[in-house]
Amino acid sequence: MNAASLSTEADDPALLRDYVDRGSERSFAELVRRHLPHVYAGALRRVNGDRALASDVAQTVFADFARKAPGLTHLAVPGGWLHRHAGFVAGKLIDRERRHRRREQEAVQMNTPTEYEADPAWAATAPRLDAALDALPRADRDAIVLRFFEHRDFHAVGAALGISDDTAQKRVSRALEKLRAHLTRRGAATAAVTAAALPGLLLNFAAPHAPAALATVVSGRALALAAAQPAGWLGAFHRASGWRKTALGFAAATAVAAVPLTLQHRRLTETGRAMASATAKPAAPAAPAPAPPLPEAKPGIAQASSIPDLIDQAAALLKGGRQDVSAISGALALLTRIPPDQMRDALTRTAGIADESARGMIYKYLLSYWAESQPFEALQFARTEIPENQRAMVCEGVLTAWAARDPGSLLGWQEKTRAVAPPPIQDSLMATVFKTLVSRDPADAFRRLEQTPAANSRAQALRGIMETIQTDADRVRMLELTKNCQDSDLRLQARRAVVEHWAQRDPAAAAEWVDAAQPAWERTRLMDSLGYAWLQSDPAAAADWWLRRAPGPDTLVKIINVWAQEDPNAAGTWLSRQPPGPQSDTARMTFARQVADLDPASALRWAETVTDPTQREGTIDHIWETWHARDTAEANTFLNTSNWPADRLARMASSK
Repeated sequence: MNAASLSTEADDPALLRDYVDRGSERSFAELVRRHLPHVYAGALRRVNGDRALASDVAQTVFADFARKAPGLTHLAVPGGWLHRHAGFVAGKLIDRERRHRRREQEAVQMNTPTEYEADPAWAATAPRLDAALDALPRADRDAIVLRFFEHRDFHAVGAALGISDDTAQKRVSRALEKLRAHLTRRGAATAAVTAAALPGLLLNFAAPHAPAALATVVSGRALALAAAQPAGWLGAFHRASGWRKTALGFAAATAVAAVPLTLQHRRLTETGRAMASATAKPAAPAAPAPAPPLPEAKPGIAQASSIPDLIDQAAALLKGGRQDVSAISGALALLTRIPPDQMRDALTRTAGIADESARGMIYKYLLSYWAESQPFEALQFARTEIPENQRAMVCEGVLTAWAARDPGSLLGWQEKTRAVAPPPIQDSLMATVFKTLVSRDPADAFRRLEQTPAANSRAQALRGIMETIQTDADRVRMLELTKNCQDSDLRLQARRAVVEHWAQRDPAAAAEWVDAAQPAWERTRLMDSLGYAWLQSDPAAAADWWLRRAPGPDTLVKIINVWAQEDPNAAGTWLSRQPPGPQSDTARMTFARQVADLDPASALRWAETVTDPTQREGTIDHIWETWHARDTAEANTFLNTSNWPADRLARMASSK
């Protein structure tokens, strides 16, 4: 099989090996194409519908996948690892406390409205699905991912797992029942979420289409990030073959789809740059003037003689919701030829487009472009004239364009009107606003940040600020700016964000800075931020560093909580080297509970290493009772062959 056919015909393990052995970008891109829909959909559920953050999660997941690929070639089902890792990444990218506190109450409102309104059973299931899936043993989770997230038939599921078609069907059925049991315990079971209904819900809703352009962007950026952070012998291969240079070039070529729309607008036209101040009232409409001639068309774009022609050509490019780079670039080249003073005519023409997807996208592009010169008018039109089912998407485009063009004006308008966008849009908006502010006037950005009261808004603003750090000089400047923060909590929050960002590139240098950080009381919190981030790239080095700096049971538990989610075998090997006793009891108890779903027999043996009798017996009881409820035969077989003390055996027998 040649390289060209490999990318479309091979199974996942073969593609992964081809990427590791030959550095095949084609094979990696095919893996991204296959798995992006369920990774993106799972990320979207975990971050409460924030599409921008879900895209960030997906890009990070596949970057880590590319970097860790040499250690993952044993996986028969890479999709299972990707789903689990997406949960880990999402948990690090959003404020955990906010997520746990608000997820149950707000996920339905914050996710895609039409999806939840269409099916109440899915509305009850989606917010709890991924946590329930993570709680399944790996074999069951892989079966669910293959059947319902990747939409494979039982023959393909069996081939991937190395079992017969009949066995695959039985495994999927058993995994479904376990999944439903977990959902029931989490309060997701309703009359509609029956054992018969759950397969249909998963097939219809669990892995919808990701944004079409995202696969190209994710693939290129993942390869670039992996090349920028080589590890072990794979890093040597990058340097020897020049693959890093190729990957970075490919990422730069495809990144156009991820650039904020307003940046493309500014490259294509310089029309109408004046912005009204936030405190000024919108100017009265000027008397109609003769329409200026349309600007010259870009090379390769058919010349259009009128606004209707421009709109019709753009609609043809975007028909059916097409969002690849060439379609979007072509449509923008057409639409940005329309002068702002003819925008109302263009939007009126857009209302007549029959294709709903193309119509919504053109609304968003036109109004985002209009918002660069006349944000008040564009936003008012979006709020009052756009059909309700497309209004949220269009308003998001207007606000994002405004944020990137004149962030201070937008913040002033928000403060004056007390207007707040829906949570997912507001999160993305704050990141864009502060990313632009800090690139123009870092000191002013931090002053405005101190005036931002909401904790989540601060977190999203810091996310945008961190995206501007590209060099060591940027990082030094950012840390200097934090010294002037009067709010000690904000100073620490900003420093933790810088350290987490730093740890992704040079954890050893970040550790040296943390060791000397002042004031000294911040070091423990900074250590936590560095440790959590470092564990993602080099858990062994991170764990040893962290434990040397902060020896004690709390640090052990923090390490195991993170590491065991990613690689329980390596985490267990490391933990076994820590001396048993009160210092490691809590970590051993935590680890035993974490791996109980994967391997209950091993979990029970780990529980036996806890030296505190009360903690040991309580952990054993919990693991065995859960195992017994899930698989009575296996649990009883273990019990009958164990060499447990008579009093423990009697206790287990009485609890059956």
